Amino acid sequence: MPDSDLYQELKRLRRGRGVDRPDLGRYIGPETRRRCRLGSGDRESRVRAAVVTMLAELAAGLAPDLRKAAELAFGLDREFRLTTLAERESRLADLQRVSVRTARRRMNEALAALAVAGEDAPEPADDPAAGSGWRVSSLRVLFRLDTHTPELYEMRTITATREIDEITIRIGLPEAPAGVGAAEVDALFGARISAVEPRNGASSQKVVLRLPERMLPGDVHELWLRVVLPPGQPTWPHYAIVPLDPCESGTVRVRFGAELPDEVWLIDEVPYTDLREPPEKRALIQPSALGEVTREFHGLREGYGYGIAWTPF
Repeated sequence: MPDSDLYQELKRLRRGRGVDRPDLGRYIGPETRRRCRLGSGDRESRVRAAVVTMLAELAAGLAPDLRKAAELAFGLDREFRLTTLAERESRLADLQRVSVRTARRRMNEALAALAVAGEDAPEPADDPAAGSGWRVSSLRVLFRLDTHTPELYEMRTITATREIDEITIRIGLPEAPAGVGAAEVDALFGARISAVEPRNGASSQKVVLRLPERMLPGDVHELWLRVVLPPGQPTWPHYAIVPLDPCESGTVRVRFGAELPDEVWLIDEVPYTDLREPPEKRALIQPSALGEVTREFHGLREGYGYGIAWTPF
C-alpha cells in the first residue's frame, strides 16, 4: 500500500534511529498519531510507548521472517538500536544469512505488510482523549512460578473516561513453540470473559471482558483476572507493569518455587524498550523464606516498566 498515508509515514519513521530517536513525536505523521490515539500535548514517553505498541501489534501478525525484518527496520528491540537504517539492514542480513540486498527487500515487504495491516485494523476512537474508554488507576499482580505451570493474577482498579460496558486487555507472552495450547483466562470477579482471541503467533493475546453494568466517565470499578499458562509456554524472566496512561499505584509480587534464581532485581521506571535487557547496575532483592518478592510503586509514568526481574533458571 505504497500510496497510503500510513505507508509514507512509516517509511519516514524507520529512517535514522527509528523509534529510538529522542524527538520521536516530531517524526510521526497525523495518521500514525490518530491510530495511536495521541494528542498534540502528549509527552514523549507516552508517544514512544504508543508507537512501539502499535508497531509491535501490527508486526505480530506477519510471517516470522517479515516480523523480524519489521522489528529491525524500526529498532523495536534494544539490540537493534543502531544509528542508521543501513546498519539495521546489515544486521538483518547477518541474522537471516542473506545478502544485504535481500534484507533490504524484506524490510520493504515488511513495511508494505505493516501498512496493509494498519489499514485493516479497527478504527480508533474519534476522541483521542477518550482512547480505549478507560485507564488503570491501580494494578496489583501476583505471578506464581511455584505451580504446575506459571499462573498470573491481576487485580485492576479501572476508571472510565467515557461510557463503556466492556474492556479489552492484552496478555503479553513470548512466542510459543508449535503445538503449545492457549492460556486459560478466567475472571474471578468484576467481569465476565466475552471473547479470547487466538494468538496466531502474536506476542500478545486479546481478552474482551464484559462489565457488570455500563460505566460512565469517572466511574471506578475493580476486577480480578487469573491466567494459567499452558505446558511448554515460555515466559520472560521478569514481570513489569507498563502503563500507557499515568497510573496511581501498582504492586508486583512474584512467588518462586523450590528453585530460586541466582539474582533478583528491581525494575523501577525502566523504558519499555529496555525491559528485556538486564542492566549493568542492578538493585538486587533477596527473596523471603517463602521464595516471595514484593514491591509497591506509586506515580507510575506512561511508557515505563515497574516490577521485578531475575536471571533465567
